[in-house]
Amino acid sequence: MNEMSNLSDSELVSLVRSSRAGAYRELVTRYQGHVYGLAYSIVGNWHDAQDIAQEAFIRAYTNLDQLRDPARFPAWLRRVSFSVALAWMKAFRPALYKGLNGRIDLDTLEIPDFAPGPAETAEKRELADAVLAAVASLPPKYRVPLTMFHLDGLSYRKVADFLDIPLGTAKSLITRARAKLRSALAASLSDEAAPVVQEVFNEHKLPPEFAARVLDGVPSLRWEKTECTFAGAVFACMQFLKEPYTYPYIMGVSGGAFRIYWCRKWCPSSGDLMLVGLEPAKRAFRALGYQWQWFGKNNTPGEKEHFREIVAESIDRGRPVLATGIIGPSEHGVVTGYDNDALVGWSFFQGTDDAYYRQTDWYESALDLLIVLGDKVAPLGEREVVRSALEWAVELASKGEFQAYGGSNYACGLNAYEEWAAALLRDEDFPAGDLEVLTFRCNVCTSVVLANLRDARAAAAEFLEEMASVCPAAAAEMAATAEEYRCEVRVVEQTLDRAPFCFAEEKRRLEMADRSLREFIAAKVLEARDCDARAVSRMKKALEIVA
Repeated sequence: MNEMSNLSDSELVSLVRSSRAGAYRELVTRYQGHVYGLAYSIVGNWHDAQDIAQEAFIRAYTNLDQLRDPARFPAWLRRVSFSVALAWMKAFRPALYKGLNGRIDLDTLEIPDFAPGPAETAEKRELADAVLAAVASLPPKYRVPLTMFHLDGLSYRKVADFLDIPLGTAKSLITRARAKLRSALAASLSDEAAPVVQEVFNEHKLPPEFAARVLDGVPSLRWEKTECTFAGAVFACMQFLKEPYTYPYIMGVSGGAFRIYWCRKWCPSSGDLMLVGLEPAKRAFRALGYQWQWFGKNNTPGEKEHFREIVAESIDRGRPVLATGIIGPSEHGVVTGYDNDALVGWSFFQGTDDAYYRQTDWYESALDLLIVLGDKVAPLGEREVVRSALEWAVELASKGEFQAYGGSNYACGLNAYEEWAAALLRDEDFPAGDLEVLTFRCNVCTSVVLANLRDARAAAAEFLEEMASVCPAAAAEMAATAEEYRCEVRVVEQTLDRAPFCFAEEKRRLEMADRSLREFIAAKVLEARDCDARAVSRMKKALEIVA
């Protein structure tokens, strides 16, 4: 039993409103059978009833501020459930909905025939049909409490509280419903009907983890589409949420389009936008118009369960979660659902994009950060977006160096190009014939930094061109800046044509020991720096106009 199971509904509602992880999960667990039974008794289909129940809990969560008296949560949840069921009928049973005149009346509502449930044998199927037909024949005022009572083993008191009727009335309705069933099933059953009715309902009970859920339609993550893992993960979430933001836009507002890092220890993490901390995320979500929270891993007792509750509550609201690690190194991916102890989702490192990963050791992996999207808020105005992005771009270019949260020292901005070029000319870092070391150098230099730089500057050019119309007075400078970045992309592509990747054949990787090749790459790196320097100079002029 968890610590919240003994709390009252009012206490749980208060905890939900104060963003306490796990509080709403407890309310879902407490009332899932009620809502599912109610939904089934109205729509007569198990699958549709689950969909309606899921939607009812999401609707209740997002509108919880409308509940004036937390002690009345069951009655309020019942009205929400009826409202969702009514919307379902409007969409899928329009003729029935039209006859309702916009309301549900449990005394007069005519429900379509129930679909029979599955059974292991023909005899059981016939019996199940008879039971379900008998249940369907009951007037709704009897069918609703009986279904709730049997579907989740609810007590008379729980049925009464949820339907907001006296306890005696609940007992009476269920007793009368059973009597009517015995009469209706007299030809099919020689014994007491109640055990058989319970058996049929048991076949359709909710799974133990009712709220276990996977969001369908979140785009996969692939290096061919996006090189920046943070911006790529955010872009996938925005696509799923039907937001109009493009990848270049997200790269621009977060700073991903303008950054370049160089680890002085040849670390392949140089492509991680968030090395400088949470500032890129702050800027991105402010521009996108979303509240957000981050949760860092501390390896404390109970933290895994806490993280799972955080993920579950976000998924239940229909929001994917950004997470670092889980599969591969500690870079950003998207959690799209959960299943018992496992998390499912997309990672840049999972090796396939035809199915979500499913990881049970997600907490024990390289996970160290969760980012949860909150409510939508007003995004920055377009002019403010431009000003903020340009300021951040200039700051990143001028930063020089920083110490990442992991402790490593990184060169940043224009200084990164110079240290990168110098590192390429240190012969001792490129021992001839050492395939392991040279492969690692290929990974950092080509597969990470060069590939990220091409992706970033291409996004920078698109972002600046997209936003030029927002500030006509600065449009010429922004267009000129975009062209400098396109020039840099061409320089990088020329370099990529010669530089070996970490997955190239062995003889190509061994070529990294050749000083003449490294001199070529270093010269191109400095040429790219010159393009970047001119872009930054233009950007400063544009910023003066925008400001």
